[in-house]
Amino acid sequence: MDYKNYSKYDDVLTKVKLLLPNSDNNPSYDSIVDFTIEKAIDDVANYCNTTIDELPAELCSTIVSLAVQLLDTHGWLNGQQDDSNVGSITEGDVSVTFKQPSEAYKDLQTVNSISDDFRLILNRYRRLPPQ
Repeated sequence: MDYKNYSKYDDVLTKVKLLLPNSDNNPSYDSIVDFTIEKAIDDVANYCNTTIDELPAELCSTIVSLAVQLLDTHGWLNGQQDDSNVGSITEGDVSVTFKQPSEAYKDLQTVNSISDDFRLILNRYRRLPPQ
């Protein structure tokens, strides 16, 4: 699937990178940002029952907000390690192991990015599913 078919893909990418700059020089930054934007576009298209190339340009800021929320919530860009990134904890001589980046991608795929905050906006663009 070519996510660049969304007419505002470059605008979304630019805005996400402005809102969440690579201040920690994370080597995976571009890949994580691209993947998250693609997920947000995919989720919006699926929720609205439309193809990516038919998504209205008016949803650009909503897609940016979705992507930023996903990245911020999980802290994958800035090195934050919250409880969702902990793989294991050992109490004797204290040991904490964090998930690998591949596990973070896997977790991101299962996250429902369309929360109640976005449903109100997206419902205006939602179509009935094809029969």
